[in-house]
Amino acid sequence: MADKIILRDLQVRTILGNDSWERKKLQPVVITAEIHTSIAMAGKEDKLTGSVHYGMACKRVMKLAESNHGILSLEAFTEEVARACIDVTGSGLAVYVYARNPRALLHAEYAGVEIYRTRKDLFGSWTNDSTEEENMQEAGSAIAARAAAVDAGGVLKSEDNLVIKHLSLSTIIGINLWERHYKQVLNISLTIHTARSTEGTVGVHDKTSRPWTYRKVADEVTEMVEKTSYRTVEALAIAIARTAIKQCKVPKLTVRVEKPSAVVFAACSAVEITRSIDDFSTSSALTSGVASLNLSAVASVAPTPQHSGSPVTGSSVVAAINDADADTHSAYIALGSNIGDRLANLHQALVYLNTDLPQSRLVDTSFLYETAPMYMTDQPLFLNAACKVQTKLEPLMLLEELKRIEAKMGRDFTAIRNGPRPIDLDILFYDELSMETEKLTIPHALLHERRFQLGPLCDINTDLMHHRLGRTSGALNRHLTTHSGAPNDIVKVTPLKTRNHTQSSDVEGSVVKTLSPDTQKKTVAMGILNCTPDSFSDGGQHDSVVRAVEHAQELLSSGADIIDIGGQSTRPGATQVGVEAEIERVVPVIKRIRELGIEVPISVDTFHADVAAAALDAGADIVNDVTGGHFDSQMLALVAQRQCPFIIMHMRGNPSTMTTMNDYSEYDGDVIRGTRFELAQRVRAALDAGIPRWNIILDPGIGFAKEGVQNFEVLRRLSELTARHIRAASGAAIHPSTGGDNQDSEEGLIDENLATELVDYPVLVGSSRKRFIGHATGRTDAKDRVWGTAATVTAAIQGGAGIVRVHDVAEMVDVARVSDHIYR
Repeated sequence: MADKIILRDLQVRTILGNDSWERKKLQPVVITAEIHTSIAMAGKEDKLTGSVHYGMACKRVMKLAESNHGILSLEAFTEEVARACIDVTGSGLAVYVYARNPRALLHAEYAGVEIYRTRKDLFGSWTNDSTEEENMQEAGSAIAARAAAVDAGGVLKSEDNLVIKHLSLSTIIGINLWERHYKQVLNISLTIHTARSTEGTVGVHDKTSRPWTYRKVADEVTEMVEKTSYRTVEALAIAIARTAIKQCKVPKLTVRVEKPSAVVFAACSAVEITRSIDDFSTSSALTSGVASLNLSAVASVAPTPQHSGSPVTGSSVVAAINDADADTHSAYIALGSNIGDRLANLHQALVYLNTDLPQSRLVDTSFLYETAPMYMTDQPLFLNAACKVQTKLEPLMLLEELKRIEAKMGRDFTAIRNGPRPIDLDILFYDELSMETEKLTIPHALLHERRFQLGPLCDINTDLMHHRLGRTSGALNRHLTTHSGAPNDIVKVTPLKTRNHTQSSDVEGSVVKTLSPDTQKKTVAMGILNCTPDSFSDGGQHDSVVRAVEHAQELLSSGADIIDIGGQSTRPGATQVGVEAEIERVVPVIKRIRELGIEVPISVDTFHADVAAAALDAGADIVNDVTGGHFDSQMLALVAQRQCPFIIMHMRGNPSTMTTMNDYSEYDGDVIRGTRFELAQRVRAALDAGIPRWNIILDPGIGFAKEGVQNFEVLRRLSELTARHIRAASGAAIHPSTGGDNQDSEEGLIDENLATELVDYPVLVGSSRKRFIGHATGRTDAKDRVWGTAATVTAAIQGGAGIVRVHDVAEMVDVARVSDHIYR
């Protein structure tokens, strides 16, 4: 057993990244160090030379702190403290260091790092003299002492601990009646157990790649705790562990929840647990990477471009990458355009990134943003987005290939810098590499000041570490949004029209609208045009081209922003008419509307890919599929190929069977939870098929596999459809985790395991004239349900719907305008 020389609670001042207010300021760091050595000689001779001079150790640590060390992370600083302590004397065998930063987090006592290192860990050798090392290999006492030093580390031999101490939060907690009325303060401590790095330099440790940070974990846990109202501390502790592991991808942690007000004559009651990823049900977000987009579908938009060497097709790219995944890197690329048809330019850029970028594949896209120009402000607004590419290309080669694509798309590199351009492709991140050359800086040199790049990037990944600035992409975006005073010059938009149908020119034919509840000022009205003899409300009224076109013009004059044309009734019990009949009903109407020079966005209401293709060829812009691409296996590939907006509706079965499929007992009877889960599966399938995130619109499917009160429940809780987390519905139980920690409390957030998050997707609601309104009002004739429909439209707008699909356009536009003034 080794002796110890101890420094306890040494306080130093140093700069380590950003403080709790995200400022680069001097911060206090409190250090405890225990140097493992032998004091036998000092004890025998009463001389300091036989021990570790703790005064020297103290000075070395203080010198390190006060130096211009450039270290950004507390982990790397702790490692250097260990090196400084053990290097005071050759007799030190190991060192334990616990470094705490009391200003790292706003609501916590401190964030800390706890490590244990042997001399060999830090310097690669037990002694400073390699010859001496060889000579002493046979010395039994030395070998035993070193073995003891290793064993003294305990669990810290193989892992480091990162600690968030006493995160002080207020929430409803307790089983007593009075505890349900007042929030109580809880002190939550988290110890994150991480596998030790085997690297030996500060630079490597300071750039350890991981999907979480202290602030990320603290923020996620804070949001969860303050939104919940568990009855037991045990349930809350498990929920905290689940949040850290599943939301932040922490590998393993110990959670301690203290309730100071629980026992009158005790400091607190507490629950402490340790959990790992194996203790919770695995989800796609944790067990697999992002699935690659369907390259063959997207690639067929245009012929495979030619360039030097062999052309790269989608299949060859996938094969090339799968052959050696270890050589594959993740590159995050910003896209921008403000000349010509901006949306068409971005779509074409995606095609080239899929088909013309060697040894690469596109795996994710952001939402779409319209942004004001920076630097040179006298130019048109930009459309901006971001994408993630997996590539084998090295950074400089990737840059050259992106420049080649820009040139192919008409970028003039001799034009004024930061001026108008048809396409701009910038590398924002390449893994978490930091590099700076004359041609390329990674992360992008100006990323920290560009909301038009950070916003789209954070749709894909908020946890990329910018090592030069010591902040994640999410922290940079949050700082720029909330602290910098920058104008709100970036608006999320959704395409509603993708081309100019009446003329061929460079004039922008696409139409984009903001459908985000935070920025939308005017609800988009979608007018219904049923070219069917058997629709539940207006069947047979528009079954000729002339009458259908006349009604389309009436809808437009009444204020419709989109015309939704359908040739197949989806009322309960409706039978399918077949693809050819459906095409005969809708295509001539679309063609005639376009022949009249009407440029309004047109949506085709169909679940057949062949019908959608014919309608798009005739001039439609949007595909509205009540099955979300589930009925026809070719639908998702078609939409990806045509790069058109896609409305994904939730339903079960088909119109003939859906009324019998409204049992949501597998979701504890929670219709919103079931709709979210099943809709997320369809969205995930669409993303994997190559449909950009910005082209997807969600529809909860009012009246589809939902009966009576279920439809009112969806409208009442519509905002939860796209929420990050939801609570259990009243009277429903929280879904148990499969890790052995069953939860029956109805007070917490549900562990959903969604296939993909639905946050920020625009929402369409189609409740017009439906049967559940008739049941509530007693109106048996669908045409008499106008005022009942008006109430549902108001509820939909209050719940965040950006588009309402209606029959009575003039009346519902008035309803929407008043609702917009109230709720937007």
